[in-house]
Amino acid sequence: MKTFKLNIPIIASLLILLVVMGSCKKKKTAPTLSLNGEAAITMCVGDQYVEAGATATDAYGDDVEVIITSNLNENSTGTYTVEYSATDKNDNTSTAQTTVTVEMCASSVVGDYSVDPTCDIDLTVTTVGLVNDTQSILAGGNSSQIIFDNVNTFVSQLVANISGTAVTIPQESFSVAGVAEGTISAAGSIDETGSVIEMTYTYSFVDAFLGFELAAGTCSVTYTKQ
Repeated sequence: MKTFKLNIPIIASLLILLVVMGSCKKKKTAPTLSLNGEAAITMCVGDQYVEAGATATDAYGDDVEVIITSNLNENSTGTYTVEYSATDKNDNTSTAQTTVTVEMCASSVVGDYSVDPTCDIDLTVTTVGLVNDTQSILAGGNSSQIIFDNVNTFVSQLVANISGTAVTIPQESFSVAGVAEGTISAAGSIDETGSVIEMTYTYSFVDAFLGFELAAGTCSVTYTKQ
């Protein structure tokens, strides 16, 4: 029967080598970086972004500080990036990011507005203002609907739809008592901050009794949030 002798010094050297190799591998391992929130977020202009943050640990299981940088502007439409970076004591770095899309919503434009010009329309027997110089925009029945309030003397409210920064008001009919029957519709756009709305109104008026045309055309107005 053969017998084997353990060479203690060699075994010890091998163990030390394995430990050293494992330690070197850990020194070159980047931190594990995890987002606390979603990697893609959509929000409305004017909403407050809530930072969920991120966590990071190094190869030894120790916490690593996470640095957050961002170009996010909550008050303007666009696509932005929130970047997270973690660097361990061996200068290994990991990064991650969240993409934030800021879009126009009904809530973004709710408020009081000044309107200019008022678009005075000559109906021969009288002159009517197509739009009042002060109006309010209210929230509609859903996130893509708004209501123009206090439109003019004859039209209390107009319901509008928004798609991105585009605004459309379907045609509505109204009466100028004893003078004319009118129609009004509009289309326009909202600026990237939701503070200025450019609208072009299309209108027509016919005589209330004889039905002949009194006036028709378009008028462009600017709404400025107060």
